[in-house]
Amino acid sequence: MNFSNDDGDYLFRLMLAVAMLLLSLSASAGSVSFELSLTGSNLTVTNKGNGSAYYPAAFRLLDGGRWERLAANATPAELAPGAKLELNWPELRPLAQLSALEQMQPVMVRFFDEAGAGFGQISFFHGPPAAKSALRAGYVDGAFQLEPPDAVFSIKASWILWPQENGIARILRPQGFEHSQPPALRIDWLRHGRLAYRLDTGAGQPEVTLLHETEQGYALQLVRGGGVQGREQRAAWLDAAPKFYLASLIALALAAAAMVLQFLRRPRRGATA
Repeated sequence: MNFSNDDGDYLFRLMLAVAMLLLSLSASAGSVSFELSLTGSNLTVTNKGNGSAYYPAAFRLLDGGRWERLAANATPAELAPGAKLELNWPELRPLAQLSALEQMQPVMVRFFDEAGAGFGQISFFHGPPAAKSALRAGYVDGAFQLEPPDAVFSIKASWILWPQENGIARILRPQGFEHSQPPALRIDWLRHGRLAYRLDTGAGQPEVTLLHETEQGYALQLVRGGGVQGREQRAAWLDAAPKFYLASLIALALAAAAMVLQFLRRPRRGATA
């Protein structure tokens, strides 16, 4: 049986369509996480994720709650997976002379993703132990809400640390990729009273770090994000992946059936000697 040029073009177009369907099944979103190392006055930040971090910057927390940006030896526009960022850690005073908050050496690494949304990761070189009794905290109507302790003197005060994440609202207008991070906040529960404390951490609703001041020292409590982080800027079809996988398989089966029917309906040509 001979095949005409039209038959070859038809097969080529059909195979190309099937290949595009198969390639669409392997799409996946990347992730970014950092590993930190402090040696003397040198801070090394390594991207341990499988996605790139754009315009990365590192900040350390000072005693009053202000985040101080650390000077980098070089400021790359993109920190690829496995790449390192070298920064200078100023040694202002010996560790023993620092406040209890500074002795924990909190560090925040901020970056932008490929869509232009800002994110951050908070780490400690000398983190406190986990809190034995956690405060009631979480996101309510888009804002972070922290309930006061049942016994006022069990937790005297709480520091709130968070990476401000404003979501995709900022990328809808021109931006200069400048990091904007409000200072950490300290709540004196004896003065604040019995009312819940509410805080706007951004539309991304990131994870929040709480440092509780107790009679035994500081205690750490982590509060999960509001579920928007890392998904707000995703296209809607990425969240419907299972449905699209099924649709792709159905389309593939229909394409194969159409190819068989096409050749069954075509008249047979006699073989040439």
